[in-house]
Amino acid sequence: MQNVDHLVIGAGAMGSATAWQLASQGKEVALIEQFGAAHNKGSSHGGTRIFRLSYRTPLYTDLAARALPDWRELEADTQEHLLEQNGQLDHGYKEAIDEIAISLDRHNRPYERMNASEAHARWPGMNFEDHVIYSPDGGRCFADKTVETLINRSRELGAQVQLNTPVLSIALDGDFAVVETATQTWRTPSLVVAAGGWVNKLIGHIVKLPDFIVDAGQPAHFQPMADLAAESYWPSFLHHGANGRGGSPLEASAYGLYTPGEGFKVGTWSDRKAIDPDNRDFEISQKHLTEMKEYVAHWFPGLDIESAVATTCLFTNTPEEDFILDRRGPITVCSPCSGHGFKFVPTIGKITAELALGGKQNTPRWQLPN
Repeated sequence: MQNVDHLVIGAGAMGSATAWQLASQGKEVALIEQFGAAHNKGSSHGGTRIFRLSYRTPLYTDLAARALPDWRELEADTQEHLLEQNGQLDHGYKEAIDEIAISLDRHNRPYERMNASEAHARWPGMNFEDHVIYSPDGGRCFADKTVETLINRSRELGAQVQLNTPVLSIALDGDFAVVETATQTWRTPSLVVAAGGWVNKLIGHIVKLPDFIVDAGQPAHFQPMADLAAESYWPSFLHHGANGRGGSPLEASAYGLYTPGEGFKVGTWSDRKAIDPDNRDFEISQKHLTEMKEYVAHWFPGLDIESAVATTCLFTNTPEEDFILDRRGPITVCSPCSGHGFKFVPTIGKITAELALGGKQNTPRWQLPN
């Protein structure tokens, strides 16, 4: 049995960011992952993810404002370019855009409001609903590069990193957690579980968790028309349409951003079924792809709909789409964070490391149920 001060399960974005934070403070930490680095089985893979401050919910605008300098800290520590601010567009019904403006005003962040025709004149490859807001602070995070950078930097700072190491069982032994893998058994007073869709399987028997919804989204990349190939035509976007998924401030009917080398990614919501992440078929739904093409044909005249290349990505959410960042006994839960979490990676790493070191979660929406 090997004793370690901190053990992190899950070397995706959040787990590797937590390990980086702990290792940066000189703590003894081990990071284990059931798959390889930047694998495609979970929620952290891919070329890019949206970065934005333009939330309808002040809690997440506040968190994004914290994240911006944290990204720059990570870049300075690793000498890697991981966040690019090339702008964020939100459009849709007036109430949603008004809420975004209020959130940005709270932080004195710049933005421009315009109508649909004004926005189309500026970004002719896109069509818009009547109310549009542009935030120059938005942009994109380089997802795969970020995860690989965090794993490598954690290792450089002294963390033990074990990839392709599935966890077989987790049990409690007084104030310690005991974690068994195929090769060894770990004993730790501080276990961080940042395992996305596998969290309930790993610790649902010892920690009371909220309902987790595990399903697979299906975005697709489209190529711009030749006369609109410049990246400046394609800032990231959220469409707050009337056909959203129930009106939650954290939901939108579509999202997208430009991924260098792949094209413009567009994701729309459809009726997704709960899945078992260990028995996922990665099959592309032709029905959803057809619906996606119809959406793109209407809202993106500058994209070639026949160029679509679809992929799948695991999503794990609570019904409210809030995060769970909290501790019970020796176990800190850092999940689910998919859907809209990647932009907060270095900050969630800080928050989770603080919990692992004995801190308390004072944000009710991120707390575990009693």
